[in-house]
Amino acid sequence: MADSTQTLSSRLARLHQRMEEAQVDAYLVPSSDAHLNEYVPDYTRRRVAITGFRGSAGDALICRDGSHLFVDSRYHLQADDEVDLDSFRVHKLGLAGEKTLSQWLTEMERERGSLRVGFDPFVVSMQAYSAYQAALKSPDSSLEPVNDNLVDAVWDDQPPPPANPIYQLPDDLTGCGVAEKLSDIRKEMEDAGATLLVLTKLDEIAWVTNLRGTDIAYNPVFEGYLVIGRESATCFTRVSPPRDVTDALASLVSFEPYAAYADAMSRHGAEASGMVWLDPSGTTMGTRLMLHEDQKLLEKPNPTVALKAIKNETEIAASRNSHRHAAAAKIRSFKRLQDSIKAGETVSEAGYSQILYEEYASEEGFYDLSFTTIAAAGPNGAIVHYSDASPDVPLRDGEMFLVDSGVQLQGGTTDDTRTVIVGEPSQRQKEVYTLVLKGHINLAMQKFPEGTGGIALDALARTFLWNAGLDYGHGTGHGVGAFLNVHEGPQRITPRGADEPFKTGMIVSNEPGYYEAGWGGVRLENLYVVVPDDEMPRHPDGRKWLQMESLTLIPFDKELIDWDQLSGEERQWLEGYHRQVWDTISPMLEEGDREWLREACQTP
Repeated sequence: MADSTQTLSSRLARLHQRMEEAQVDAYLVPSSDAHLNEYVPDYTRRRVAITGFRGSAGDALICRDGSHLFVDSRYHLQADDEVDLDSFRVHKLGLAGEKTLSQWLTEMERERGSLRVGFDPFVVSMQAYSAYQAALKSPDSSLEPVNDNLVDAVWDDQPPPPANPIYQLPDDLTGCGVAEKLSDIRKEMEDAGATLLVLTKLDEIAWVTNLRGTDIAYNPVFEGYLVIGRESATCFTRVSPPRDVTDALASLVSFEPYAAYADAMSRHGAEASGMVWLDPSGTTMGTRLMLHEDQKLLEKPNPTVALKAIKNETEIAASRNSHRHAAAAKIRSFKRLQDSIKAGETVSEAGYSQILYEEYASEEGFYDLSFTTIAAAGPNGAIVHYSDASPDVPLRDGEMFLVDSGVQLQGGTTDDTRTVIVGEPSQRQKEVYTLVLKGHINLAMQKFPEGTGGIALDALARTFLWNAGLDYGHGTGHGVGAFLNVHEGPQRITPRGADEPFKTGMIVSNEPGYYEAGWGGVRLENLYVVVPDDEMPRHPDGRKWLQMESLTLIPFDKELIDWDQLSGEERQWLEGYHRQVWDTISPMLEEGDREWLREACQTP
């Protein structure tokens, strides 16, 4: 349950007092934790505890004369709904003239002459620290590390850290043993001249060790650190893995208590020997400050990021299997929804979410959801990461219903979005839906040479929306883990930022959309695996051609399609996709559900 405005106001007032005692003008409260994860355990949700804003991304800057919250376009509407606008100014990044947190620090410093900004070094990445430091121009300004988090000091009912069991994934799901992974990593370390690699991101640690946990909702990871040397590796965890696991890994990884990490890093820092590899975007300043200031550092993305992104044949097979089961469950849920509506029953957002969960949970190998289901009816569809499916919001005739959901199942992680109509659609709903669908198809059909990055591909999904004067504020695609986090890098499909080349074996989403306050939203998302295309003629410089093969197998709502808008090629792709859906999923369904799917896959 969300904290009351009164509780938040009291915490904020006490935080101002703590800031005064620490002699800082402003205090950073990012959304991240000590492991810089997108989704964090409850005890580290400090930004939520002080602002009330529950989005997975967005940072706060606390000031005694008025505080600030910085959110991207996914959360513009949600932030307005959840934050006390008398206490916080919401900076809606992406809008014309809006400043980022770094730019705002520069602005504040210009107004005040100097600025002392306090921060917990264990929740700010090295990369973010550099950006904030560069934003402060005056020699009288500074970033001040405050080791005891000031929000913790005013958060009276802060939950305790998790202490959940750790378990091992078998090689028949991972396709690669720990010894081989460590060997590949050490080869990268040797080539780079590094003697020590420090991993703090939880999905990276889980991937290297082939271990999983339940410390973060929907993400099968455990809190820990992993320090890899040329000859040994040590994993620091809150709970020791079972004896049979530690015995099996004894020659590869040793385990020590989570609290011993600081001492271990400090000992190494005192030696200041060799070269330590720290990923600036994945390592906190807390870890950096443990090392000697003269320590030789290699600051670049760590090798697990790229190794983890390229799925092996076993991981891809597990992903295909998990997507088949997820599709069968979601199709059954849509059939149940349609039957309820035809029977005159009122179905709420929360009611449908429960139906979907029941169907997912009935599938063999189901482990958990991969994130909180987004079941957004009507205008709520405009809230990109709407996560509070309500029992009091019914699905109404003539409104669209956006359902973004996924599962963790037998070695695979799924993520898909479908927007469906309740009753009869309006012409504008069909026009917008079809523009989004055309963008999805345009990207899905594209062949591209090896080495192409996501920036080049992003415009393919937007072109029809752009030509209609429409757009969406989020990226078009993100990487997805193998029974790991639903969001991972380095590959992305986005109009700006890092441009990682796509390679065979990467999994990426394709999710164009459109959102309008008071009207609703459309998003159409499949996951695709990058595979070779051997039918294309030879590339002029000899590079391989690549294409994207759909893992998601769920029909698009044909009632929302303006078929006259589709070109012959787009129609052909859609018909072929629906044949694949039918051929693959229909054998998994009982007769009534098969009939629903048969109708859903037929072209008018």
